[in-house]
Amino acid sequence: MGQHASRSAVQTAPRVKSQRLPPPMAARAVADPRSQPSSSAMEERNLSRSAEAEKGRTPQEPPVAPPAPRSDTPEMPVCAAERYATDNIEAFIRRTEPQNEEQKMKFLHSIRTICNTAVERNTVQELRVFCHQNNLVENIMVLLAEEPHEMLSSELRLQAMAAITALSKVEGVLEKKIPLFVVCFQSVFLLPSEQNLDTNLYSQTLWALDEMLDTLVFIHPTASIGEELKNVFQVLLPFTSMQNSAARQRAVGRIWKLSHLLAHHCQEKPHHSSGQSRSICYDEFHLPVLGQLVGSLILCCAFQEEKTQCCALSALRHLYTFILRRNRWELQPDEQGKQEQWEDDHEFSLTWTTNTSVILLRFAKHFHSWEKTDLILLALQGMKDCSNYNTQVASTLMAMLMVNFQPMHNDVRRIVTAIHRSRKLITEEKALRHIRGTFPWLAAANPHGMTLSLLRCSPTCDKDIWELWELALSSVDVVPKMVRELLRLLEIAPLGLETETGTLTVAAATALYKLLQNLEYGPQVRLLFPELFVVLVIQLVSSGELGPLEATAIMEEPFRPSAPTSAISMVMEALRLLLLCADMDNLAFCMETQDLWAQLLGAATWRNGLHSLAKVMLRKCQSQSSCIFSHLQNLLQYHQLQWREVPAMALYFEMWSCQEPRDDDSCMEKIFRKYIPSKRPESRELALRGLQHLYTGRTQLLLPDVLRWLQDVRADVKLQAMCLLRGILAQHPASIPGVLGQLAVLLLSCFNEDNVELRWRSMELFALLLELPGRKQLLPEVERSLLPLFIHMNEDIPNVAQAAQNALIHAAKLLEWQQLQRLASMAEVWMIADCLLQKRGRFAELYLKQIMLHLQSPQAPVREVAVRFLGMLGRQLRHENQQMVLDIRKALEGAKEDSDPAVRCLVQQTLLILSLMEDVPHTRPGGRALCRWFRRMRRQ
Repeated sequence: MGQHASRSAVQTAPRVKSQRLPPPMAARAVADPRSQPSSSAMEERNLSRSAEAEKGRTPQEPPVAPPAPRSDTPEMPVCAAERYATDNIEAFIRRTEPQNEEQKMKFLHSIRTICNTAVERNTVQELRVFCHQNNLVENIMVLLAEEPHEMLSSELRLQAMAAITALSKVEGVLEKKIPLFVVCFQSVFLLPSEQNLDTNLYSQTLWALDEMLDTLVFIHPTASIGEELKNVFQVLLPFTSMQNSAARQRAVGRIWKLSHLLAHHCQEKPHHSSGQSRSICYDEFHLPVLGQLVGSLILCCAFQEEKTQCCALSALRHLYTFILRRNRWELQPDEQGKQEQWEDDHEFSLTWTTNTSVILLRFAKHFHSWEKTDLILLALQGMKDCSNYNTQVASTLMAMLMVNFQPMHNDVRRIVTAIHRSRKLITEEKALRHIRGTFPWLAAANPHGMTLSLLRCSPTCDKDIWELWELALSSVDVVPKMVRELLRLLEIAPLGLETETGTLTVAAATALYKLLQNLEYGPQVRLLFPELFVVLVIQLVSSGELGPLEATAIMEEPFRPSAPTSAISMVMEALRLLLLCADMDNLAFCMETQDLWAQLLGAATWRNGLHSLAKVMLRKCQSQSSCIFSHLQNLLQYHQLQWREVPAMALYFEMWSCQEPRDDDSCMEKIFRKYIPSKRPESRELALRGLQHLYTGRTQLLLPDVLRWLQDVRADVKLQAMCLLRGILAQHPASIPGVLGQLAVLLLSCFNEDNVELRWRSMELFALLLELPGRKQLLPEVERSLLPLFIHMNEDIPNVAQAAQNALIHAAKLLEWQQLQRLASMAEVWMIADCLLQKRGRFAELYLKQIMLHLQSPQAPVREVAVRFLGMLGRQLRHENQQMVLDIRKALEGAKEDSDPAVRCLVQQTLLILSLMEDVPHTRPGGRALCRWFRRMRRQ
């Protein structure tokens, strides 16, 4: 566009004219009957007569569109014409007073001029900026919206759509096309019938509209052809169901032409240069609205309008050709049978029929499930009393589609939701009969999808949705399937989660409660009694957030679904009804009289509640208890229970412990061993207790397990293993010598654990090992234990310090180190340190490694002892191993920032003494002198 375009680019961006844009959705045209003429004739001048349609012939394709109007400046040079057009556009945009017809036409002609010259001169990029700055598309939409719907008096509509066609050459200008389509279709479709219009001008306007659609969809699409068609058809489809017959006929005519172009473009074509065929990528022609489109056209065939029927049938023929090509593209090379079927179908498409039932079945055979669902939803819309479609035809269409339909989960959800929303708007008896028959069929075909759909429609299971539940459950075979789906949802998550999953769990509990209130479903529900009983009990005991007062309030107050705790109340009531349904009235009575409900609901009492429940069950209903126990056993053995693990394990353990001993305990042992390494401490505790009970009198057989559990990284697992080891030491000491060395090493590794009880128990057990037969083999482990035991004697925790002292006494006794044994008995700490240093020898390096670990102890007394011992060790080694002295000083340097002031002061003094001693000759009593100095410093 040259210099003038550049000049305009720096100006203030012009604004859209003051007129308001038309409404963004075609639905407004449908909703306002005042804007719709009462009748209109078909615009297609060259359509075949109805007799030709009955013979199966396609309406005659129109000739090419009339030539575009000439430019206002035919003799101007290209640059001058472009500048003249640009000036016209900018003048039109800036003008604030109302525009006359001539100015509007000049504006539209100028848009075409600048588009054509920009393509010739390769200045499309500058033109795109110019179009956005001047809001050309928005101004064209304003002009179209201003045109009166009751008359067609000028070429403005024609020129506006020609301008849009020209703008399609400029990439990035026509990005939001749906509002543009709405305005164009409203401007043309809502005109009066053809008899009241200038026939020639009306025909040219329609051809301009068709040329615009052809260009925007097939020639210059901004997305895939399928996406462009989807946008156009989404705007066209509402017009096909309008009461305005002229608008309806024009919309069907546009669908016919676009369907013809689609069928033409998706076939294989030869290249113009080489004559070779090119392969078509059918992803480009993916048409998400195909099901809606076919359904609308079939319903349009029921209108008593010959030309509308003719266009609809022809459009269906083109769409069927497109579907056949799509299916052929999807075929695999080795699918010979499908290829023969395709050829038969293709032959049928050439001998078309006017029977809409046959047409529907042909389409349905090739549709995907979601496309069938679109058709069903459209039929539901047509069955409403307010619909302009024939409700009888729509209900027949829906009934035919249900034959051999295999709905997916999402298909069921969409159909159920649509029926729930539209059922009250349908009163025609045949349509209602089809809907009532649809629900049990859908429930049998996909019980999972049906159950979820009903729960999502109304989580509270109100009266309207319960009517749909009853329809779905009307088939006896469906009841256990849908109850199983409710069971599965109750197993997914505990009540109270503020997520979609938690909401579905509450909804499932509500639906189950409603279902159990109806005695007619009792026989089918009893088939799933053990599973339902277990999951409801688990839900009850998992409500750990309830306090005693709240649990009591639930028991004392009447059942109120609207109460804050209604979800838990719903589960409790459902469990009570389940017991009555299973003829376990005596158990329900005992739970009431013995206050078991409150125990199960209590956060601190549910374990006791399960124990009491197990005893009552085994006493009152032995056969049902056996089924429940078997179900629990199957769950724990073969499933990952996640949040249900602890309550399921607790109920299983209580039921098992209340039973008489069995001959075959292999299944129980497998379960207990499975949950020993569980991530949940409660499960591990129950599993260990279970194993101890199973191995009563023969716990020595668990020694391999004890060795493995002592190597676990979790403290509670090690503690459970130590508890079991204590019992084995007491009852079967003769089984220990074979693994004595392994046990000593594992216990020694626990001396420095963070867990207090673990340190304490490991030292106690270590002392017990030193009294067993064969203890002489433990001498290496005992020597390594001396310094850690000495350090832990100084802990602030009395039982740990006492256990360390006792183990040190036993260690000294085994080593026959009488002096150390005497000092440990009297707890002479620093005399013990001096005694250990007397035999440092080969243990000096070991002492250094062990003592450095305690410089990071969380207890200040332990860190203080470690610093003092390092000082004493450094004094002893100053003439023996200078490298170790340097390591000691380095370790003490790292402790200079200790959090305890006393320890920091001791570190500084120890470093000072070690540095002063570097040049002092070694004397034998120096160690004891330094020891006395350390004692004096400690008293200070």
